[in-house]
Amino acid sequence: METSAQQNGGHDGEARGCGGEPSPVDGFICAPVPANEAERLRALQRYGVLDSDADRCFDRITALTARLMDTGMALVSLVDVDRQFFLSRQGLEARQTPRQVAFCAHAILTDDIFEVPDAILDPRFAGNPLVVGPPFIRYYIGKPLRTRDGYRLGTLCAVDQRPRDPVCTEQRGILADLGETVMELIETRVWALEAESERQLARRMTALKDEYFASMTHELRTPVNALTGFSELLRMTGAPEVLTERQRTYLDSIVEASEYLGLLVNQTLDAHSPTASEDPGRGGAVPLGPLLGAVRRLLSPLARKQGVTLEVADGGDVMVWGDALRARQVFINLVSNAVKYNRRGGTVTVSVDVEPDWVSVICRDTGPGIPEEELPKLFSAFHRIAETSEGVEGTGLGLRITERLVRVMGGRLTVDSTVGTGTAFTVTLARAGRPEAESA
Repeated sequence: METSAQQNGGHDGEARGCGGEPSPVDGFICAPVPANEAERLRALQRYGVLDSDADRCFDRITALTARLMDTGMALVSLVDVDRQFFLSRQGLEARQTPRQVAFCAHAILTDDIFEVPDAILDPRFAGNPLVVGPPFIRYYIGKPLRTRDGYRLGTLCAVDQRPRDPVCTEQRGILADLGETVMELIETRVWALEAESERQLARRMTALKDEYFASMTHELRTPVNALTGFSELLRMTGAPEVLTERQRTYLDSIVEASEYLGLLVNQTLDAHSPTASEDPGRGGAVPLGPLLGAVRRLLSPLARKQGVTLEVADGGDVMVWGDALRARQVFINLVSNAVKYNRRGGTVTVSVDVEPDWVSVICRDTGPGIPEEELPKLFSAFHRIAETSEGVEGTGLGLRITERLVRVMGGRLTVDSTVGTGTAFTVTLARAGRPEAESA
């Protein structure tokens, strides 16, 4: 059922022109515009509820309001530029009416509950089209819907076609509580929309990231394969009289490094996928000796270049439970960091502590140390310590990836540091042959 006000107008913008004085023609008074109207309308738009579909939660509240207040109609009304839009309605078919005839336009002028016991006897509403025509309003009571930052968007109101005595204090309290609930639901709806928008953005960013890493992996594989192939060919064809023993040692290191780089390229997804590197199914017994030997061979040139002494334990015949590639990546990351962030003339020592069930590999340096307040953030993505990372290339991902790889292998990574003395990272992995590890 349309109201006579709808039949006579709509969004004609006249509400903003009403000055609050009685009109001898219309016989009613338009509500004045709030002083903060521009800000109020921006807040209303921010919530994104205008012209939205009916929500069962709001409908339940308006139905409950009509029953508790014993009225034929109950509405959640939002006061827009030149209309009032009904987010929920009971007993009324219209979804909106012009603002100039809206009782709710008066109600939003105060934080208090606004009540009109008999509209016919009230000069503000006596000739109002909603009073003298459908829906023939005689009684109105509304609780303003106030945002957290103080803007009144509209009301939860109860409306009837018969005059009423003013409601009691208890009923006013009930209406106030229901109005607060409506506003909380509107706030929750906004948070849900924002959360969904953020989820969609995250999905788009993830898709772009996956596309980037897939492309990067493809582009890296070609030169890495060429490096590996040509260095291997050079090693196979180089005659003893052409290459010295030292040159052959260097060439062996090049081949080993290029093969390792190729393995890392193939595992690039481990560096950015939250699930790919957390598959625990690749565990097995890994000899520690060859791992630490590879670390020594690969990083000795870097240590010499940095003027740092590198001492790496041989690991003996100790076996740890993990994945060979992941474990190698962990130790290379830690030792290369210790070398790069050390002082010239410093020392990096890699030692092994063997217990019945666990094996700890400790990487200790004589660098500047890490401030205590930085330690909790050390394994966060893209975090770098300004005091120690100046002039050192890096992304801030190395320790994040290292900690995750250790965790995936069922181990733990801890750090102990003293400013001015140095830092020690300890990787603890299960010792292979332990019954619990074999059954994992």
